[in-house]
Amino acid sequence: MAIKQKNVEEKSKLLEILTTEYKWENLLLGILATLSGALALMIISGNTLLEINPNFPVLGQEPNGLIFAWVLFAISVFGLILVIYPFFLPAIPELKKISWASRPKFIDNSIRVLIFVAILTGFITIFNILILNLLRGIL
Repeated sequence: MAIKQKNVEEKSKLLEILTTEYKWENLLLGILATLSGALALMIISGNTLLEINPNFPVLGQEPNGLIFAWVLFAISVFGLILVIYPFFLPAIPELKKISWASRPKFIDNSIRVLIFVAILTGFITIFNILILNLLRGIL
């Protein structure tokens, strides 16, 4: 009886490296995206603490530094989206399972919440007035 051999396709080493997830890459990307976004906003806002020297090649010319800052800001926002997206990905199927309340039930629950918040606000206001009067009497 002959044993069949499976044909193993060789994967590209580059593709394997690009698709491998590393333990700290999302954290590093989040930190770098946040820092680059902050730096871009500092350049865009015209903060004198961080401005591009006019003698600097290419970026020192008038509109180029601002264009660079906006591109850097767009890249940092895209990086933050790439970091945050995996956290929300499992939530999408769960959101499809939600059964929403009917309109009358929604209105009833909303009124109950508003009444509760009003009563709680009243209690806190009364206690606040009592404590202030007590402190005025003591001091």
